[in-house]
Amino acid sequence: MTASMIANRALLTTPRTPLKMLSHPRRQSSSLWTRNSSVVKRCSECSAQPRVPSRPTTIRQRNKYTPSNPIARQPHHANNPPAHQTQVRTLLSEASTTEAPHDPTLRRIVTSLNDFLLKPRSLPLPRWISPQHYSFTFSELFGHSSFILVAASYATDDFLQLRVMAVMGAGSMLLFTYFHPHGRVLWLPLKWNLLFIAINSYRIGVVMWNRYMADQMRPELKKFREDHLYVVDPVDYYKLIRIGTEEEFEEGDMVMQQGRANPFIRVVLEGELEVLRDGTLTYVVEEGNFLSEAGLHAGLMLRGTIESCASIVVGKKFCPDKDEQSGKAGTKQKVRTLRWNRDELIELLEDDKPLRNALKAALSWDIVRKLKLQRHMLTEGRVQDPQAWTKKREDQGISRYAAILQNILRHPEDVENMSEVLTKYRMIHHIGDEDHARALAKAGWTEDEFKAGKKTAWDDEEDFIHDAEHEMVRWRSVKRYTSKIIRFVSA
Repeated sequence: MTASMIANRALLTTPRTPLKMLSHPRRQSSSLWTRNSSVVKRCSECSAQPRVPSRPTTIRQRNKYTPSNPIARQPHHANNPPAHQTQVRTLLSEASTTEAPHDPTLRRIVTSLNDFLLKPRSLPLPRWISPQHYSFTFSELFGHSSFILVAASYATDDFLQLRVMAVMGAGSMLLFTYFHPHGRVLWLPLKWNLLFIAINSYRIGVVMWNRYMADQMRPELKKFREDHLYVVDPVDYYKLIRIGTEEEFEEGDMVMQQGRANPFIRVVLEGELEVLRDGTLTYVVEEGNFLSEAGLHAGLMLRGTIESCASIVVGKKFCPDKDEQSGKAGTKQKVRTLRWNRDELIELLEDDKPLRNALKAALSWDIVRKLKLQRHMLTEGRVQDPQAWTKKREDQGISRYAAILQNILRHPEDVENMSEVLTKYRMIHHIGDEDHARALAKAGWTEDEFKAGKKTAWDDEEDFIHDAEHEMVRWRSVKRYTSKIIRFVSA
């Protein structure tokens, strides 16, 4: 009988190790080594060297304690489950000590939430739908609902609804990343979702605050919006009121003087104003009419000052009935207006596109109302010489266009951007090529220079003025963007 046959017979007659001992890696390796040692001892009488299986040796070497493998030295007790059994991976079992809260109360709350959200639950489906059993956790449901809410937010046009859905979606993803089914907290998406929740919550707070302030406006201002600016949203209307200044004038006061630079835009809240061109009454403005809008209805976003093409005064209240007019001779007319600085209003309109579109619609309707008032002047007998009155109105329109053109040409870099809008304004107000050429000549420009968007020749004085205006434009841009940041933070 050879040595190999003796070794094989000894291996077969060796009693098997119980399964309980094989359940632990270290016991398994030690038992196998004991079994192999008995084989070596029984074969010591033979001259041939027995062949020891390589796997037990490998297991013994792998479970040998080393600094890189401290797990092998841990004792086996009842709390350590066998290696072949699958553990339920939870937040507190596998997360590091820095991830788990240190406060006992908070830790207890997190543990209860962890058990509730990560508990597997079966989906009760009838067998005629699917014979398989499906399981889910509430943590997974929050993860799915996050993407569903984000997808639904793209289908809404309301600003507040979109923000609310974004907060709900980010909050659902927050729960999914903290109570993750794999047991580890996903800190990277968790922190980003916290940032998104903070930003959207701030914007929701701003919207709710503006709605509250819009609801707290005076009743007469609310009635004014319902009567004349109903196309403007109440919150947008509150923004206009917030940056505006109320003015009061009495009979005989001059609101604007012809030929003076005017940096304001006004709307009449109460009363009636007379517009005079060279002392001749051209038209009147009543409650709800705008003053000095300078092409804003056509999209001309002009900044700075614009030369006034007429004088605006508070005249006597006109009454077609002479008896009624004599009865009110002792009462003086009072006028209230709302005034905006042109630069501040343009900045607000550039930042808020819905408000800009709504105000343009209101201004377009205001032009129609002014034309109707001019017809009423003819029927009421307030125009003594219709031909002279028509000539003054035409002169006033051309002078208004020249003032607008001068404002644009003060900033040559804006000529090319506003050329299309200026053409639209000319079509609305019937400004011909001859009138356009005269307005350019008054500003010191030629038709070719206007088409090119720049002057071809500058003298020393004009060069100095151009450099100074360019410097002012640059600082004005810095001021505009700074004010945008301040308004965004304090809104």
